[in-house]
Amino acid sequence: MKTYVVLAERIPENNVTIDCRRPLKLYRYANARWLERSLKLGEFRLRPATDYNDLITDVARNDDELVRLQSTEGRYVKITHVETGQNIVPIGAVTYRSEIHTNYLVLCFSSVWDCHLFDEFSDANSCLIIHKVDEFCERIHAAAETHLSGWVGIDGAATYDGQSPLGAVFSKPLHFLRQQEWRFAWMPCVPTRDLQPKFLNIGNIESLAELRPKG
Repeated sequence: MKTYVVLAERIPENNVTIDCRRPLKLYRYANARWLERSLKLGEFRLRPATDYNDLITDVARNDDELVRLQSTEGRYVKITHVETGQNIVPIGAVTYRSEIHTNYLVLCFSSVWDCHLFDEFSDANSCLIIHKVDEFCERIHAAAETHLSGWVGIDGAATYDGQSPLGAVFSKPLHFLRQQEWRFAWMPCVPTRDLQPKFLNIGNIESLAELRPKG
C-alpha cells in the first residue's frame, strides 16, 4: 500500500481580529460553600487542564483540554501532495487535530447569566457575580505573578467550533456554547504533564462582586 503525504492548510478568509475587551460581568456557577470563600477571602482554585478528562459524568466539564478537533469546509482548505505538487480537492469537511503539549492551569467563568447553567454544573446552587471585571482580573493576574513566577497567563473568551486567535487553549467544542466561557489560563515555563491544583488568594472582593443563590 502506498502512503500519500499531503500538506493541508486553511485558506484565509479575512484578517484575524482579536477583541481584547472584557465582558461587563463575569459569572461563576458553583456550590455556595466554595463561592463564599471566594467572596470573603478571594480564594480561587486553579485546576490542571487534565483534570477535566476525569469528569465523565459532568456534562458541563467532561472535555479533553489537551486535544482540539476542528472542522473546516473543504472549499476553505488547500491540500497539496508534497511529492508531486498536485492539488487535491477535498470532497467534504476537513478535520484538524491540535494537541497542546503541556498541562496547564485554568480558572473558568461565564460571561452570561443563564439559570440553566445551574443544572449543567454539578452541585451548583449559587453564582458569584463579578461586577468590576477589570479590577478583578488584574488582581487575579497580580496574585498569579507571585505564585506562578515565570508562567504565562492570559484571560479571554472561548471560541466555539472554530480556531481561536488566542490558540487551542481557548478553542472549545460547539456543545459547550451555552456556557459562553471567559477563561484564565496559565502555561508553565517548562512543558509538563504532572500538575497539582493551586490556590490564589486575592483578598476580600465584596466591593467587586456579589453572591446570588439559585432560584
